[in-house]
Amino acid sequence: MQGAEGDWVGHPMTFAEWLYRYLIGEELAGWDSTAFYPGPVWLEYPPAGPGQPAREAYGPDRGM
Repeated sequence: MQGAEGDWVGHPMTFAEWLYRYLIGEELAGWDSTAFYPGPVWLEYPPAGPGQPAREAYGPDRGM
């Protein structure tokens, strides 16, 4: 990751592990860079066609 002041930080892990750790709240993209939002993930699927309702789905709790 490149910081705001041009400094670089390396994280020796796969992208999947980095993304997981970033989403559970670890600061892996610089100072104050957490992206943890408590609660389950909420997905909204658009209508399949005219006159169809949108569909909602919820993931598991994020108590990781």
